[in-house]
Amino acid sequence: MYLSSYNAVQEFAKQLERNIGGVNFHTKVVVTPSSINEAGVVIKVSLLKTFIPNEPPAAKSSRSVRIRVTVAGRIESMTGLKQATEAIEALDRYLMSPDLRLEVMNGSQIPVGISNSRITQQIREEDSFLDSPDSIKVQDVQDDRIVIITFPQGGN
Repeated sequence: MYLSSYNAVQEFAKQLERNIGGVNFHTKVVVTPSSINEAGVVIKVSLLKTFIPNEPPAAKSSRSVRIRVTVAGRIESMTGLKQATEAIEALDRYLMSPDLRLEVMNGSQIPVGISNSRITQQIREEDSFLDSPDSIKVQDVQDDRIVIITFPQGGN
């Protein structure tokens, strides 16, 4: 299967939505640019770059997208703090899965991994939880990571 960079980002967001969640929380996944005006924590998927890898030579038949994945929101209670940390931990566990591939839904609405695709991540070391300058009772969460998805390149 061949995808465009745009389609790869959209499918990745759907893949995260299916796989990130827990008993105590459900996190909305949005692809930016998108206006988000709701309480709680969201996962933002932002396209940073699309490119054809240089190495190895066989990689020229593939395309890569670099994406920023951010767990973001305002934490106004201990419940919010718990949900934010659970979302970050769930994202870590999922993105560190062995042999993680980009998935699309087949005709039976079952996720299927795309052959010759792969997903890797780089964790940013900056702090994720920041005190809000406007309130001593509120923290902001912004946990960033860079995800690189490589997939077979389309013909158009």
